[in-house]
Amino acid sequence: MIRVSLLALTLATVHAAVLGAQEFQPPGGTTSGTPSGMRFGILGFSTRAGAQLNEGVQGVLGSTVDVAQLWSPQVRLRPSFEVGFGRADKSLHLALEVVYRFQPDDAPSVPYVGAGLGYYDAGNDSVGVKVWPNLVMGFELPFRSTFNWLVEYHALDRLGRHRFLVGLATRGGTGGQ
Repeated sequence: MIRVSLLALTLATVHAAVLGAQEFQPPGGTTSGTPSGMRFGILGFSTRAGAQLNEGVQGVLGSTVDVAQLWSPQVRLRPSFEVGFGRADKSLHLALEVVYRFQPDDAPSVPYVGAGLGYYDAGNDSVGVKVWPNLVMGFELPFRSTFNWLVEYHALDRLGRHRFLVGLATRGGTGGQ
């Protein structure tokens, strides 16, 4: 009986020393210092130009503003505005998109993908006025300390219209950096 008690006391002492060496990490804490959750403000702005390559080839000018952070610093809500002009009649595209950025704003390259709902008015085109889902994907590369190059693909009309755009973007950051 004494041996069992001595063995139990020895094991308890050894385990207490091992358990005491572990670092305490409180639950739910973020270690990166980056805020999460909803945040509203101008988090980024971009202007771009490009072309629609099918369904009436057009030149395209556009802009976006990242207006909210949703759930995490890499999920953004952004309105998008594009005007098409050229051989086909002018067109107007307004969209509200949720974009997931695979890297933080200060990364050397920031690929992103998103989806949203867009309003498209093609003027005299047989398409007329439509509201439909749209997809966006692209990436940003550093240009200067406050600007990034961006290359973007915009799919409109349930992947029926394809726009390729190049431009400049500036980011307000994710806060706390």
